Amino acid sequence: MKRICFFNAEVTRNLVSALIIALLLTNASYAQVVFDFDDKKQFDEWEAVDDISLGDAGPSTWEVRKSVGLDKSALYQGSNIWGDASDSMLMGTFIIYKGEKFIDFVIEVDVFAQDNDGMGLVWAYEDTGQHYRVIMINDKWPDPAPLDKIGGPFLKIDKRIGDKNPWYDPVAVEKKGYKPYLERQRLHWKLEVSDGAFVFTREDGLSIEGKDDTYKEGYVGIQLYAQQAEFDNFTITNTFPVDARDRLTTTWGQVKQERL
Repeated sequence: MKRICFFNAEVTRNLVSALIIALLLTNASYAQVVFDFDDKKQFDEWEAVDDISLGDAGPSTWEVRKSVGLDKSALYQGSNIWGDASDSMLMGTFIIYKGEKFIDFVIEVDVFAQDNDGMGLVWAYEDTGQHYRVIMINDKWPDPAPLDKIGGPFLKIDKRIGDKNPWYDPVAVEKKGYKPYLERQRLHWKLEVSDGAFVFTREDGLSIEGKDDTYKEGYVGIQLYAQQAEFDNFTITNTFPVDARDRLTTTWGQVKQERL
């Protein structure tokens, strides 16, 4: 007896996509990029960007130099640059890794801060007007702040919404439970980004979580506000399910397009 089966095309496509993703996850060898800055040529892949309206003591002075508080050489910014003239949103300077863009990833980095002002990481970065950031500050800073009413000290995740007032929208804020980071001590940060969910954790256990899927893909980097700091062992692990041996290349492109 012959049996004739009919399959819904949409269901079939979904099943195939799910199978492909499962295979990619099973066989993926996640790519990792590590910057120890012992070779100054590594700095060639980074771009310094000062924000739109400089305040005090700009421009930025990003460089690779012999480390004071970390290992051998480190990435360092030594000016007191801050951003908009009203000092309303902890804006200052970025250093962006321009080698490739990321969707899902983990960043780990060692940090040595010389001041009590703003510092953090940025991702999904296209330009100063489009990115996410996690930023912290020990300083009391204007409280309440003139725009989002969140004065320091704090740890928060923001979404940049343009190159004019109010610049950022808060995604998550940790204020009551905030613990000051240690100045002139070795620090360690970890940022995990997966499918629009963000988790940032410090070496002392302080963490913050947020979720927003407005921006999907972009560059990653660092942002400072009136802060002089070193960064070393900047490690990016790409956790988006791509097979490192380039299997199923065409299908991977299709899957990526669907996620975007």
